Formats: sequence, C-alpha cells, structure tokens
Amino acid sequence: MKLKFLPTLAAIFAFAALALSQTITITPKKTVYTRKGKVSFKEKRTFTVTYPLFNGTMSPAAKKKLEKTISYWNVFGSTLVENMQNDWLDEASYQVNYNRDGFLDISLTQEGSAAYPDSQTINLVVDLKTGEHINLANVLKPASRAKLAEMVNQKLQAETSEIAQRIDKGEFGENDKESDDSLKEQLKALEFTVDNFNEFKVNDKGMTILFDASFPHVIQAAQPDGQYFFTWAELKPFVRPDGLLGKFVK
Repeated sequence: MKLKFLPTLAAIFAFAALALSQTITITPKKTVYTRKGKVSFKEKRTFTVTYPLFNGTMSPAAKKKLEKTISYWNVFGSTLVENMQNDWLDEASYQVNYNRDGFLDISLTQEGSAAYPDSQTINLVVDLKTGEHINLANVLKPASRAKLAEMVNQKLQAETSEIAQRIDKGEFGENDKESDDSLKEQLKALEFTVDNFNEFKVNDKGMTILFDASFPHVIQAAQPDGQYFFTWAELKPFVRPDGLLGKFVK
C-alpha cells in the first residue's frame, strides 16, 4: 500500500525542489533609439534603453509576468512611442540588488533633462515563482504596521536633524536665513506613516525600507537619502511568517 504513495510523494518533492531552485540570469541589452521628429537639442536626437533579459528555470507564465512587471514603460507610466516623440528621456537603466532565494530585487532608473537634469528610480522586489511585484504592506502583520512605521520615522527624523545641522553650517550654499529656515521647515514636516509602506529592498541580511521626500530640484541636495535598514531579527515581530518573506524571519 505504501508503494502507491511513492509517485505522489516524488511529484510533491520534485515540485518543491523546482520552486526552491527557481533562479534567473539577467543579461543587459542596450538599445539606442533615434528620434525622427524635432528635438530641442541635437544631443536629444537619441536616447538609450538598457533592457534586462531574463533566462532561467521560471515557468513561461511567470517569465511573461516578470517581463511585464519589470517593463520600464509600465513602471514609469509611459510608452516607447511617447519617448520617441517627447525628447525628455536620455537613458533608462537597471541595477540588480539581489537575485537569490526565489526573489529578485531590482532598481529601474530613468534619466532625462528639460530645464534641468532629473532622474527617477523605482525599486521592485519580485516573487520569481509568479513574476509578481511584492507589495510591502501585504507581507507585514496588519496589527504591527503602525509600530514599524514609527521605528522608520525615528530613523527619518534622525536623518532630517542631521541635515538641519548641516544647513546651519552652510553646507548647502544658501547662507540666507530665510531660505535656510524654509528648508528646515520642509525637513521638519516630513513624516513616515503606514501609508508610506511602498518601496523596499531585500537581501539575506534584512530589509531596507525606502522613503522619497520628493523635494523639488532646487533643494534636492538637502533631501534625505531615505533608506532605512532593519535586520531580519529586528523585523521578526512585523513580518508575516506565512507571507512571501516569512522564510527570512523563521
């Protein structure tokens, strides 16, 4: 009788092994596009996009979903056609931060210029079993989110206090009391709440929770870095053990 269960058990173990072994390799593919219409400067005639190409043990459905999740155009809310017509974009690129344990942590960046140069970076953590973007709030225990937000906010306030001291020392070149006071007021107004649980980074040591103060370009030099690291031991009371990141806190 026991022998009848062996094929089933073997199938279960094989499936589990496949799930655990899901890994991908990522290779860059740089493409230079040439705009056909009128551009503001001749340097704007072309722009470069470095695409991540994925290969590995993922299922075809998961790979298709991953490619959609990591698409520059989906992440930044634009299309290739729009960027061929609009000459703001200069370059789109990516950086792989972590690619292990069934997770991909990747940062997508777009850089461009109009009146002044600007850039935007969005960080995504993806479940390689499905290709789905992991929502930070969903992997945290609902009852503990407020406490973790308070801990993140304490780190944010410590950083803004340090920046305020640097403003007083004239490190940002204003040397104007009214401008300096205004900048310090903007820093003082920053607060991390449960509504800010959006972007994060992950590795085998812990999680970095990200916060974007979205300061205008003229004062971005004084914007907090907004990267607050917590070890998995520190996060154990907050991460759902039955969630996608539960393996890190068990």
